[in-house]
Amino acid sequence: MLHWFLSELGSLIQATAPILHTYGLWAVFSLLLAENAGVVFAPGESIVVASGFFSAKGILSPEWAFLIAVLGAVAGSGLSFWLGDRYGHKALLRYGPKLWISKEMVDKAHRFFDRFGAPVLVIGRFIVPLRQLQGYLAGTSDMQVVPFFLWTSVGAILWVAAWGGAAFWLAQYIPITG
Repeated sequence: MLHWFLSELGSLIQATAPILHTYGLWAVFSLLLAENAGVVFAPGESIVVASGFFSAKGILSPEWAFLIAVLGAVAGSGLSFWLGDRYGHKALLRYGPKLWISKEMVDKAHRFFDRFGAPVLVIGRFIVPLRQLQGYLAGTSDMQVVPFFLWTSVGAILWVAAWGGAAFWLAQYIPITG
């Protein structure tokens, strides 16, 4: 099981290594911003894992890689929050019935996010595609800005620390071929 996990981490690193070698921390920030703003196919976890691995190998500064990754994730979530806040609720009420989304469903989702918004933002960071959608959901549900940024930041810190930290501490065991 551990061998499989380390092999998977190696695959993630190899997939993103050319991007990191070429663009460095700009790639970390940009790709995490894109992924957390809703671009589902942006390689968020892969770039965080590769950043942790490259930091362990001395190619990237661990402190800067961590900070830039967290900032990119929070900035992307902030962008999606703003879009959800600005357009989401109105769009759901206007176009939702065409997608079988009733006003009652929108209100129910709003109440759910009022009650469980903080855990959704923290735990949801670890769940694809919730990570990409949570900013839109929070903004559409009229979550307040300060709690949103507090909890999305906590989630981003834990997420980057978990994936980047795992790659950093396991770097010597991760098989990289080619």
